[in-house]
Amino acid sequence: MRVLTGILVVAALVIPVSSQGQSAPSKADIQKLLQERDDARNRADWNAFGQFFTAEATTLSSAGTSYKGRAQIQRGNQDLWGAGVYKGARIKTTVESVDVIAPDVVLADETFEITNIAGGGNRKGRTAVVLVRSNNAWKVAATRSMVPTAAGALKTSP
Repeated sequence: MRVLTGILVVAALVIPVSSQGQSAPSKADIQKLLQERDDARNRADWNAFGQFFTAEATTLSSAGTSYKGRAQIQRGNQDLWGAGVYKGARIKTTVESVDVIAPDVVLADETFEITNIAGGGNRKGRTAVVLVRSNNAWKVAATRSMVPTAAGALKTSP
């Protein structure tokens, strides 16, 4: 019994240390990962695009559309980018910062620009991206996007 207790105590002390021994991703690592996600979206490879998300991921777009789960994220983006308002558009994101929240959780703040939108123009905004490490791979667990507006009340249409 003492041997078993000793093993459990050592395991409790060693296991957390070994999981923390993995280094957090750098800003460049996260930029590369999110660029690969963007590349998949820009080439309309929805299966590849979906693999960047956890199975339970959630997203909230700058237009207010939300999706829950990898399958819904894939379908929603395919509808919007494959046939909808962003058909033929291109997105580019730039990681501004990466903050470690926990050993296997990081928050990345990025800016985005969508160009080549049908009818002309572009859309610029910001996204907070929560990434989690699972099986030594970083996946997007949540995104929240917004397009900045001036402070104060917004004009309402008549």
